[in-house]
Parts: sequence; structure tokens; C-alpha cells
Amino acid sequence: MLLGEALKGLNERERHILIERRLKDEPTTLEELSQQYNISRERVRQIEVRAFEKVQSAVKGTIAKAEQAALEAAH
Repeated sequence: MLLGEALKGLNERERHILIERRLKDEPTTLEELSQQYNISRERVRQIEVRAFEKVQSAVKGTIAKAEQAALEAAH
């Protein structure tokens, strides 16, 4: 699973925040996470955005590698 592999590239805090904010039916609020980690809501938002970008990049990289391998195998 691409998402599972991509999540492994995040540190524990990034992974937890991303899961809580983007992968739950009822997302945890920035306020709740800011209190849990003793950081500002804005900092939680920044961590969420950075973690999402890392996951996107990892998934795109994996897809690109698979496409390249398929092209090489076709020749």
C-alpha cells in the first residue's frame, strides 16, 4: 500500500498529526492537537502541511519508479 509506505517516512509526531487531521472521519481540531503537543495551533497546521507534502512526494516518487520500471521492461 502506497500510503502506508509513505507514512513510514514521517516521524511519530508528523504521522500522528497527519492521521488525526486528514485520515479520520471526524478530524481532531488544531486546538486539541496544540494542547496535546504544547505547541501553537499554527505550528500544528505547519507540521500537518509539511507531513502531507512529504507523503505526496513519496507516493509520486514510488509511482514514477514503477512507471520507469514498466517502460524499461517493455523495451
